[in-house]
Amino acid sequence: MNISFHGAAREVTGSCTLVDDGKMRILVDCGMFQGSAFADAKNFRDFGFDPKTIDAVIVTHAHLDHCGRLPKLVKDGFRGKIYATPPTVQLIKLVLEDAEAVMEDDYRREMRPKLYEREDVEKVMTLFVVVDYSRKIKLDGLSFRFRDAGHILGSAFVEIEEADGPRIAFSGDLGNVPDPILKPTAQLAEQDALVIESTYGNRLHEQMDTRSSELRACIEKTIKQNGVLIIPAFAIERTQELLFELHQMREASGGMKPIDIYLDSPLAISASEVMRSFPEYYNVDALKHVSAGDDLFEFDGLHKTKSRDESKQINEAPRPKIIIAGSGMMNGGRIRHHLVRYLSDKRSTVLIIGYQAHGTLGRRLYTGERRVDVLGERIDVKANVVSIGAYSAHADQRQLLNWIEAAAKLPTQIYCNHGEENASAALATRITEQLNIQADVPRFEQIITL
Repeated sequence: MNISFHGAAREVTGSCTLVDDGKMRILVDCGMFQGSAFADAKNFRDFGFDPKTIDAVIVTHAHLDHCGRLPKLVKDGFRGKIYATPPTVQLIKLVLEDAEAVMEDDYRREMRPKLYEREDVEKVMTLFVVVDYSRKIKLDGLSFRFRDAGHILGSAFVEIEEADGPRIAFSGDLGNVPDPILKPTAQLAEQDALVIESTYGNRLHEQMDTRSSELRACIEKTIKQNGVLIIPAFAIERTQELLFELHQMREASGGMKPIDIYLDSPLAISASEVMRSFPEYYNVDALKHVSAGDDLFEFDGLHKTKSRDESKQINEAPRPKIIIAGSGMMNGGRIRHHLVRYLSDKRSTVLIIGYQAHGTLGRRLYTGERRVDVLGERIDVKANVVSIGAYSAHADQRQLLNWIEAAAKLPTQIYCNHGEENASAALATRITEQLNIQADVPRFEQIITL
């Protein structure tokens, strides 16, 4: 069995790995490269394989960096089946349609080329086969099953087995535990090899129990300064997790002072509807709230703005206020318009609650740049920029090591991908030192043989 890496090798985005046993050629994910203009250019390149020769695609979850090039794959000749969990299929439809709409907007405004058209998205959706967790699917000489990754709704890691041959697992993205809404990551079964994400392979998150107090402090400061709190949020999972926490703050005795909160993301609003329709994926605590009649993502003072006109009206809303908008890395979406308006205001705060890829506007703000370009404008950053790592949806180094160590039997080979080079190398080193397992960091298009 040969494994080759066609994305997310020594970088975080563009997940795409080819499994070839000589009979079947299967992709695990087909994601979009994100971050810089160079990343955009990489999306237009030919795949390092002929899409017509791919028999199937297994998609771990619905984030764009794991599914965003599926329409290009179809456009370039793929006609096989695409396997995903029930929530993932519904969320991918929203994500791909939203991405196409953003491309269309960029094309009309800046004449930037589109990677694919809406008809390519529609073709993708006809190829899906829905697969629940733990159900074994046979594909000629190979079989696979999804296990709960605890990252976002419907996310999975994948265990692939060759008849009378090696077993390999692909982690996809593993969740930060404990998650307030979703069930924890499942245990890894006995495997010969493992490909594991390393987004935070060199970092530890803050303690989970401190994040609510840090969020509350940001809100109280915004109210005191009569300012604006801007939260760039990933539309799927991170936004819903944030809404759930804000809901709890409102309901708690002595809760936070009243403040208007604007959810300015059509994708996040639609994703919340999908999440409501899959309560069976919730953990026990979240289910208790639902059983008691609570809507996890609704509360007094929350305003949802779907249309552009509604979005523009946020500008006229009185201070203090909170604006939650996509995209999470600030490289697209409505968040950019709010940043143009408020980044130069010293009473404003930008709260970063997710990973910021190299080359993104979010990364530049996170690292402290004081002058940035947004929508063609050069802006002096006077707003306060803060981050709360505990809101990340990714497992940190300690959690990744704990997950490997808890496996039914330790794998003999581990490959660290989906991380910047220093993060992947740090995790590989810790795996070797702590678990005595050979761990490597594969390069782009490198082929390994099991």
